Amino acid sequence: MTQNVHEQFVIGVDDTDVPDVGGTGKLVRSLSEQIEADGFGVSLGVTRHQLLNHPKIPMTKRNSSAALGIETERGLDDLEELAVAFVRERSEVGSDPGVAVLSRHSDMPHILAFGRRSQQELMKLLDAERFAAEGNVRLRALGDGRGGSIGALAAAGLRAGGGDGRYVGLHGIREIAGNVTAGTIRAETGILQVLDEESGEELDRDDVVYAGDWVRPRLIEGAPVLLTRRSPEDRKVWLPIDRKSNH
Repeated sequence: MTQNVHEQFVIGVDDTDVPDVGGTGKLVRSLSEQIEADGFGVSLGVTRHQLLNHPKIPMTKRNSSAALGIETERGLDDLEELAVAFVRERSEVGSDPGVAVLSRHSDMPHILAFGRRSQQELMKLLDAERFAAEGNVRLRALGDGRGGSIGALAAAGLRAGGGDGRYVGLHGIREIAGNVTAGTIRAETGILQVLDEESGEELDRDDVVYAGDWVRPRLIEGAPVLLTRRSPEDRKVWLPIDRKSNH
């Protein structure tokens, strides 16, 4: 009897919105929810990745893109078809969306290098197409300008690299609010660790964390980690270092 093999993929998406309308992070969270609702696979969370801000780069507010990790027994062709159809249907009119799908057959270090360069220098469409071809990544430009594929490829590489970005979609993080214990955060969300930023040590399960409206873990060594520091007003309370004011 043949067993179904579950594999992990990364979907990078960019440039799906226009000023004051939509939002790529929200769209990719919806894609994540749809994948699970349809039984297509299991979402490993949505991350936001900051790219270079430059006058020559079209953007709405900040030049950021989003990536989604997926574990599924379905194949690359099916996943690409689903992601492209969803992004094409849900993107705002006038946007220039792109989709990148990275699999275990992709050259992850090569695509990670593209993502890091996209944070420091102005990359062009030809660069993205060349890196995608060399790195064995499915890259789709869905808009007239085709520029969204640059950010999509960068997001896929940065997410697969496991050390960049902040989660904007992950089990439980938008339901945790106010004062909660570190133990509750670990038990009720997909966050694996709650750490003291200064020492790197794990918070005790009874330590109180002020989560605000929701918590925003970072992608560190391939896992969602919430970094915190003691509150200067109340040393018994820990504050996440990534809060809404920094989003």
